[in-house]
Amino acid sequence: MRRAIFTLVVVLAVFGTARAQGTDAKAEKILKQARAVIADESKFKSLVGLQANGTVRQTFGERQMESELEIEIMAPDKIRKNTISSFATITSVLNGDQMWNDFVPAVGMGGGMGGGMRVMMGGGGPGGAASPMASYMQLQQKRELLQVLLGWFLTPPPSSQMQFAFVGEAPGPEGTRLDVIDGKSADGLAIRLYFTQDEHRLLGLSYKAKQARRGFGGGGGGGGGGRPQGQPGQGGGQPGQGGPPPAGQQGQAGQPGQQGQRPQMTPEERERRTREAMEAFEKSPEVDYRWVFEDYKGVGGFNLPHRLTKIEAGTPTEEWTFAKIKLNAKMTADKFVKKEKEKQP
Repeated sequence: MRRAIFTLVVVLAVFGTARAQGTDAKAEKILKQARAVIADESKFKSLVGLQANGTVRQTFGERQMESELEIEIMAPDKIRKNTISSFATITSVLNGDQMWNDFVPAVGMGGGMGGGMRVMMGGGGPGGAASPMASYMQLQQKRELLQVLLGWFLTPPPSSQMQFAFVGEAPGPEGTRLDVIDGKSADGLAIRLYFTQDEHRLLGLSYKAKQARRGFGGGGGGGGGGRPQGQPGQGGGQPGQGGPPPAGQQGQAGQPGQQGQRPQMTPEERERRTREAMEAFEKSPEVDYRWVFEDYKGVGGFNLPHRLTKIEAGTPTEEWTFAKIKLNAKMTADKFVKKEKEKQP
């Protein structure tokens, strides 16, 4: 990863967890200056939506996986994220104060595939959507969508009732100075924002959450719970991700024992794996998460970052790169409403 990202890892670690109590005058001034850098106020008033297309590159140890990424925003409080890979389409949607998810395996990737991911998104397994793990992951997915709105427009949805408070100043990259403010929503989501003092530009944000990559995802379809990462011939993908096997090792029909063949899990096995995921979740530590916003470009009068990098416990794990961002694209509100799936006969 780039040197600037590693510099920012240190910069964003200066302060602890966000504890905003209410928007104060200093925080309001910083936000107003930063919004003016993004666009004129008249542009914000005419903004009705956004569509962005690009890729997300995820890192799992020595492995990498690249997927298509689609973001759709309908002002003031709707956002939809689709991640499309060779093994599944994963959808996360914030519709006002309602959060929902969907997981659709790719053709030939049924059976046990993605069991851990479904649990984390609130479906299946003991407890289902009411389980502590599913509720926690829903909250983290909501935070991710909120921070997209903050990263691009510094405008959280009204339903979040997010309040901001000035924290102080911090040293920035290459001798610069940063203004630091806290944001906290009505349901307790806390985010810390970092702005350059010279340009009043949002540089990044940070928060604390459980470390998702320590194996509390329940395991993928082909891999067994608790198996070491990177062990050949076990399939599955990384813990908590439901990811595919390495490229070139998916297997073909008629070749037994290949990673591409994912047998259907029995109800007992699925329950055992979910139970193991719940136990691992309870033990998972909280770590620092950082998002870095870079590659600002003009789009229809807005100055928007086209690269977002996620850093988990000091290690870059995701990079979102957008090739196309379109403002005020036509869309309807029903796109953000979860459709009931037809029951199979």
